[in-house]
Amino acid sequence: MQQLKSALEMPGSFGVPILRDLQFAGKEGYSLLQSWQRYGSVFKMQLLGQKCAVLIGAEANKLVLVEQAERLSSYLGWRYFVEPAFGKTLMIQDGQQHSTTRRLMMPAFHGAAIASYLETMQEIVQACLSGWANLGEIVLIDSLRKMTLLVGAKLLLGVQAEKEIDEIEQLYNAQLQASLSLLRVNLLFTTFGKGQLARALLKQRLEAMITERRNQNLQSSHDALGLFLAAIDSEGNALPLNQIMDEIIHLVNASHFTTAGMLSWAMFELAARADWRERLSEELEQVVKDELNIEHLRQLPQMTNFLKEIERLYPPTSLIIRGVVKEIEYAGYRIEPGWTIIISQFVTHRLPEIYTHPEQFDPDRFAPGREEDKKVPFSLLGFGGGAHVCIGR
Repeated sequence: MQQLKSALEMPGSFGVPILRDLQFAGKEGYSLLQSWQRYGSVFKMQLLGQKCAVLIGAEANKLVLVEQAERLSSYLGWRYFVEPAFGKTLMIQDGQQHSTTRRLMMPAFHGAAIASYLETMQEIVQACLSGWANLGEIVLIDSLRKMTLLVGAKLLLGVQAEKEIDEIEQLYNAQLQASLSLLRVNLLFTTFGKGQLARALLKQRLEAMITERRNQNLQSSHDALGLFLAAIDSEGNALPLNQIMDEIIHLVNASHFTTAGMLSWAMFELAARADWRERLSEELEQVVKDELNIEHLRQLPQMTNFLKEIERLYPPTSLIIRGVVKEIEYAGYRIEPGWTIIISQFVTHRLPEIYTHPEQFDPDRFAPGREEDKKVPFSLLGFGGGAHVCIGR
C-alpha cells in the first residue's frame, strides 16, 4: 500500500505573503494556467495567508464538487470575498442550511417565474440596443453592465427610474471593490468602508420594499422578491428577512457583472466571425417566427453551442475554493483540515486531453458527434457543479 505524502510535499511554492496575493489578483485564471504548465495537475500555493492545494482536471472537479463535498466547506473557501460585502448568502452556505435555502429560493428560477421575466428582459434589451445605435460608438463592457444591472434592478429590486439605476450602479461598484479589497478597515474613506455603507443603503431600500410587498397577495407573485417572501417548505421553513435582502443584493450583483462579462466576450467573438453571425441569424429566423418565448430557447442548438464555447473560454469565474473540514486524499497526497483546496474551470477548459485544440474558438466541439464536454464528466463547469451549481444557470 502506497504511503500518502503530506500536501506540503506537493510541487509549487507558497511565495511571499501579500506580494503573492497582489500578483494573483485580477489574473487568477492565467496564473493557475502557468502554474499547471510548470508543476502539473497538483501543486501548492498560498492565498491570503492560507495554504492551498490546487487540483486540476475533471477528476479533481468531481472529487471536490460531489464525491468529497461533505468534507469541504464553501463558507471557509469564499467567506473572505463574499460575506463582508453580501452576507452569508446561498453561495457560501454549507450542509443543511444550504439545502434549505436553495429549496426555498428555487421557485424564483423555474417555470412561470422565468417566463414572466422574459418580457421585461426583452423590453430592456431592445431599448438599450436602440439607444446604442444612436450613440454611434460605445464602451461595450460599460454599456452591457448598465443593461444587465437594469434587468436585475427591475426584476429583483423593483427599480424603475433611470436616476435610481445610476445610484444603484454606484452602490454595486462600491460593493464589488470592497469585496476585492485586501485592506479590511471599516472607515468611510476606505474602499472597504465605502462598500459597507453601500450595502447598508441597499438593504435600507430593500427593507422598505419588503414592508410594502408583505401587505399584498404574495401567493400570486411571479417576481423573485415576492416568491422569496412567500416561500415555505414542507417543514414550515421560510427565508428570514435579512437572508432575503442579502440574497437579492447578491443576485443582482451576479447578474450585473458576470452576465455582462460573458455577453461582452460573445459580442467580441461574433464581431470577428461572419460565419457564426450568419449561422445564428438564420437559426433565429427559422425558430423565432414572431416574438421570442421561453420555449424557443430550447430549440436553438447552434446558439446553445456558441454560448457553451463562450462559457468554456471565458467562464464567469476562474476558480472554485473550498476549505478542508475533514482530511481528504488525492493523487497520493493527504490534505488536512486547515488547508484550502482550489479547482479551476479556467484551466480545466483548456486541457488538451479533453478539448481538441483548446485555444481555438470552436462551438462545433459541442455538436452531435463530437460533444467533447459530455465525454468527460465535470469538464465544463463555468457555472460550478454539484450541490452548489449556480441557481440562476
